[in-house]
Amino acid sequence: MRLVVALALVAGSVALAQEPKNPDLPKEIPVRYGVPPKVRNYPQDSPKKALLSALEAIDRGDGNYIVAHLMDPGFVDLRVNDRAKQYEADVEIELSRLRDFQIRNPEKFAPSDRLPTDRPKFNVLITEKSRERGFQQLVRDVQQKFLDDPLAIKDLQKLLRDGAVADTETGAKITHADVKDKALYLRKIEDRWFLENRHEDAPPPPMVPVPAPKKEGM
Repeated sequence: MRLVVALALVAGSVALAQEPKNPDLPKEIPVRYGVPPKVRNYPQDSPKKALLSALEAIDRGDGNYIVAHLMDPGFVDLRVNDRAKQYEADVEIELSRLRDFQIRNPEKFAPSDRLPTDRPKFNVLITEKSRERGFQQLVRDVQQKFLDDPLAIKDLQKLLRDGAVADTETGAKITHADVKDKALYLRKIEDRWFLENRHEDAPPPPMVPVPAPKKEGM
């Protein structure tokens, strides 16, 4: 059973490596976590368009796209790295068993399908597989959050329909009189808007005390 799981891991990595090519996609937007950008289906060129895209992705069950391309990428990368750590031990065991099986049965695997025996390259593969699992865990966490709080989607719909957009230091926020104590914050990176994981204004940076000038002779 573990060998089957490990084989599935490797097959998944090959599929992710062979991303579908679409000449209509903007070249400057990279594939993230195996998810290609769909800027025509999910535009992000304004705060409300980004919110609309998120709501449509939720409605379509496209949680992978929400996390990969609609949420703040810096936040996502940090959370994926945190979640990936809990999978590293299991991934290493599964891949090690598969690698050992390949070494004992080289005739059953094409050279391109064999796992690296070089330790640094093997460690890179462990990290990649762990991050893939970490990403999927984050997707499940986000989807579960909406299941646990169905009113959140209604609030987002109100913000989209009648919310007021205001500038912030890092981008924009959308507020609505009927959505109490909450605002949707978005960060602009280049020409796209991303949903942030906060509902309050970011605190001002801490004040650094200015040292008093030294008196001469002391």
